[in-house]
Formats: sequence, C-alpha cells, structure tokens
Amino acid sequence: MLYGLFNLSQVTSSCSECGYFDKGPFQTHISEAIKLLLLAIRPQAISMIESLKFSDVFLQSAIGNSYGDIYETHLEWAKNSRLNQKT
Repeated sequence: MLYGLFNLSQVTSSCSECGYFDKGPFQTHISEAIKLLLLAIRPQAISMIESLKFSDVFLQSAIGNSYGDIYETHLEWAKNSRLNQKT
C-alpha cells in the first residue's frame, strides 16, 4: 500500500502541475494515508531491516547499526562532519 500511495502521490503532483487534477484535498488525502501507514509500519521497520543483515556501509544509519551505539555514532558523525571542521 505504501509503495502504491507513494507512486500515486508522484503522479498526482505531476498531474496537478499540468492542470489535469486540481491541487487540493486529493493530494492531502494521499499524504495523510502515507503518514498513517508509516506510523503503522514504524514499530516493525527496524527489526525487518536488521533481519536482512545489511552491512552498516549500505544502511548509512546509526539506528539499527551492528554496534548498537546509536548516540555514540551520532556524536562521532557530528564531530567528523565537514560543517564542524575548521578550514
């Protein structure tokens, strides 16, 4: 359902830009449906991703990493960010 709603939202935004659909409640209803599905999926999402045994290199996320150190990873990323580097 999420995949279908996402694709439908892409099509309707393109169609509303060219004037085929009116921009308004239809797009809003699709966005609300996507938000509800994401809320329903969220509790199972991390365990589903972890069960696939992807390497941390592919996920690029501190949540669900192989070390389990979410906060330490975010702190390390912030320290090493190019925004925090003096040039």
